[in-house]
Amino acid sequence: MTNRRTALMLCSSSALLLATASCLPPSSGEIAARDISGNYSLTYDNRLTLKLDVAGAVREVTQDGYGGIVDFGEVNGQPVTLDLDAFCARDDVDCPSEVLWSSVAINQPQLATRNIDLQELVVVDNTIAELPEGVGAESLGGLVDHAQVDRFIIGLGGDGANNDNCLAFAFSLAGGRFARDGESVETSTVFRDEENQPCSPGEGEGEGEGEGEGEGEGEGEGEGEGESVCRAVDVRRLVIPPGAAVTGIVDGKVGMGFSGGCAFGPVLLGATITLETGFVGERTGDFAPPTAIENPDNAVLDEVPEDDEIVVDEG
Repeated sequence: MTNRRTALMLCSSSALLLATASCLPPSSGEIAARDISGNYSLTYDNRLTLKLDVAGAVREVTQDGYGGIVDFGEVNGQPVTLDLDAFCARDDVDCPSEVLWSSVAINQPQLATRNIDLQELVVVDNTIAELPEGVGAESLGGLVDHAQVDRFIIGLGGDGANNDNCLAFAFSLAGGRFARDGESVETSTVFRDEENQPCSPGEGEGEGEGEGEGEGEGEGEGEGEGESVCRAVDVRRLVIPPGAAVTGIVDGKVGMGFSGGCAFGPVLLGATITLETGFVGERTGDFAPPTAIENPDNAVLDEVPEDDEIVVDEG
């Protein structure tokens, strides 16, 4: 009773909450419209974009795959290169296609109780369907915004990154959009002025005609000087059929950031390096995270769940 009363008080006293959410649970139709949960198979394009930021000066290199030596040119007269194979092989480094698994189970744990468009995401490693009893499936957390055509973001980094290790910075993220069946892109022509505001062709023509008297203007005809510019602009709009089912993930990007000191040594203390690649996803079925199996007698567990890992409870 106390929890219900507290919730009602919070709901009635917060204008912001009232503007963004209903105090009533979502209806079944609202849940279905926002439901993007399911199992997904991810495919990376492995087209890598590497950016080295030294005091605001950014050097960018693009390449296919993780092999070879990346050459960033010279910094303060010193050549700067990165052996990408060796870098990604380090125990304290997770490169983009390693940190977000090729098979994932995605859920929205608060979908049935929170009637808002911005929903929590839980992304579970689903590369191994059956785990020994007591071993947790790794997971990542994020957000999906159903008011922005189901765009999502997933946190990949932490707060422990520094020049002595190569843990990913907190700005390391994955993002993309959940695609729906039958969606299409329509192109239409609209008119915009110089400030990108809507306008009508011919609007403002002839303004500025007259003798031009006034401070600093001088005398003389000002014909046409006040005419506004109204130009045609092609606008692309995503059209999603009502009630369309989720089919996969598009526009996926994974970006990982590391300290320059950890990647290149003392010569680049204070610099940052980021690696980015793209991915797409196919929805392969309903949400079905790894299940726990009984541990056979005398079996040795290869890994023990960390404190921040989620043990999936099928009960």
